[in-house]
Amino acid sequence: MKKVFDALVIIIVVGIAGLVILSYSLDGIVKSQIEDIGSQMLKATVKVDDASVSILDGEGTIKGITIHNPDGFSDNPAVQLKQISVKIDLSSLLSNTVVVKDIRIKKPEVYFEQKISGSNLNTLKDNLGGGSTSGVNMVVDHLLVEKGQVTLTADIGSKKTVKAEFDRFELSGIGRSGDNTMEQTMQQILEPILQKAAREAVKQGLLDEAKKKLKDLIGG
Repeated sequence: MKKVFDALVIIIVVGIAGLVILSYSLDGIVKSQIEDIGSQMLKATVKVDDASVSILDGEGTIKGITIHNPDGFSDNPAVQLKQISVKIDLSSLLSNTVVVKDIRIKKPEVYFEQKISGSNLNTLKDNLGGGSTSGVNMVVDHLLVEKGQVTLTADIGSKKTVKAEFDRFELSGIGRSGDNTMEQTMQQILEPILQKAAREAVKQGLLDEAKKKLKDLIGG
């Protein structure tokens, strides 16, 4: 009887250890995938502070995603997503299409830098058009971005900085209509955030001011 009991204890301990190892592995995979694929897509450094996903229900949080500026702009970040909650269909991890049931991004911070030669956000948007590298498909059933903030800096002879907010927005069924690669899905998540920030730049008149300054410089 004691041997049976001892065997059960060993099985339980091994099982718990396996769950812990799998949990750490899943967290590491989520973190590295965001950093590696994001950096390749945007041609700018992407860093993640921490990722934690439960292997029991697929719910988790991703903290501190920072998208740094592309070459030619300041050392400041372009986008900071301080906290994201996610829910992943764990069974989909065994297939070639990862299904994310829900993503909620709280108060993203976007830093729009406008120079005469262009803006950091437009450069990032242009970089998003690159080809697939991961070979993994992804679906996002629901995306919610809660009220965000954009800091606008125009470096067009003299610096001007203003801050504005953009409203929350939701998207559903990203990637459901076809076989979205992971890159394409990430593109469809990032693009509306960048577009919202760009629209605020237009409202603040920074883009018009930059165009006028450019015309003055070239004698147009």
